[in-house]
Amino acid sequence: MEVEDNVTPEIERIIAELQKLKGLTIHVGIQNGNAKGAAGEEKDTPADILTIAGVHEFGATIKAKNVSNLAIPIADKAIGKSPRDFEGLFFIRSKAGYLFGCISPKRKGAPKQAGRPKDTKPGLHKPGPGKPPEKNEEDIEYLFILFPSVDIPERSFIRAGYDANKDVLEDACKKAVAGIIFDSWDALTAANHIGMTAVGCIQMYLNTPSNFDKKGSITKATSKWPNSPLVESGRLRNSITYVIEGG
Repeated sequence: MEVEDNVTPEIERIIAELQKLKGLTIHVGIQNGNAKGAAGEEKDTPADILTIAGVHEFGATIKAKNVSNLAIPIADKAIGKSPRDFEGLFFIRSKAGYLFGCISPKRKGAPKQAGRPKDTKPGLHKPGPGKPPEKNEEDIEYLFILFPSVDIPERSFIRAGYDANKDVLEDACKKAVAGIIFDSWDALTAANHIGMTAVGCIQMYLNTPSNFDKKGSITKATSKWPNSPLVESGRLRNSITYVIEGG
């Protein structure tokens, strides 16, 4: 009587796929090029997101280039624009020494290229002559606050997101191995499961406001998501992807 051996081939398959899985590297974060998202979909990361992600992950000091000051929007109509986009923009310094870019229907303002004050550090200089008019006196709109540099605090979401989810990722790896043994997964299917789980964990971590320092009052005032330090348009969160290398 001849007995068919179905066990040995299956064991050999399992060993081969586990060896392949061992040889794969899964990169999770903001990728430079084509990668996959939390559902395994193909994604191409915009180039500017790499810079934005690095600034938030490690912190940075942003300094003005080719101009005296950074113009930080403090009104909805100023978001995505510069002072040059507003005809008749003029400057007002507060009693505390802060410099604001403003417009008013009752003021023509200085020419666009005029007036680039360099003494913008608060507390070092007195306000200009006279008391700045109240908003309701001249219908003044405060559009920008000006600084020579801005400090962005470190808000790690990739490294910290990984550290906070080690148990979840360990379970994902166990499930990947079990999938190869019991469900006939191949190494690539197992690696995709781990990658998608990792992306989902980091996205969830980024989405949780309590994991980070709060937004500053200036940023918060013009934000669509004032209580979420790393969420504004969702581009950063949606750019978290994974890439499988090797095999």
